[in-house]
Amino acid sequence: MKNLITSRQIAVVLTGDENIRELKKISQYAGWIELRVDCFMRKYPEKDICVWVKAIRKQVKSNIIGTVRWHKESQNPGFIISDDQRIFLYQAIADYVDCFDVELKSKIAPDVVSLATRKGKKVILSYHNFKKFASLKQLHFLSKKAQNLGADMIKVAVKTETEKDLFQLCQFVLSARNRISVIAIPMGKQTLYRLIPLAFGSVFTYAGLTEKTAPGQPLLSDFIFNKGEA
Repeated sequence: MKNLITSRQIAVVLTGDENIRELKKISQYAGWIELRVDCFMRKYPEKDICVWVKAIRKQVKSNIIGTVRWHKESQNPGFIISDDQRIFLYQAIADYVDCFDVELKSKIAPDVVSLATRKGKKVILSYHNFKKFASLKQLHFLSKKAQNLGADMIKVAVKTETEKDLFQLCQFVLSARNRISVIAIPMGKQTLYRLIPLAFGSVFTYAGLTEKTAPGQPLLSDFIFNKGEA
């Protein structure tokens, strides 16, 4: 995968198992870092979240995205964090991240957008479907709803099993990107599918560091860059 994409097109996902001391070098490979607070909470005490987030903030120059995934759009649907607790966690990490990611269909989406506005942060409103591909009509509806709520970006991560699905996802990126920045993630067995939307204007794709958090997700080690490309 060397030379296919730049560091600005990669968001590496952290879940708490990483070696904090080794994170500094990640900035040259990934322009974005997503902190999956919900994944962290499955393994470590809640009281350690801010310690974790602060330590990462000190180590990296990448843009940091903070998210507390809604169980209804998670790969771990049995792990439930209440809406009130999710809002509390977004507030707790607000000063140490550059951007929030919250699900467009979640009840707390307007609250997180309001928090981002007050704190001067960017917002990704996201939609995840691990079971099926969303229609173009539905994707456009979601993008307009995200715009109306005040999103800076919309992320659509949908199951993508066929070339037709991939083609339609790229069509969506092309037609929506002039209205709102789009992150399009095809989830499925074909890891290469993850790279294709980037050629059509998708902002970045995700890579795991110590674990894969979605179907077809590559690891950061799958991408090799020369330092000058970052």
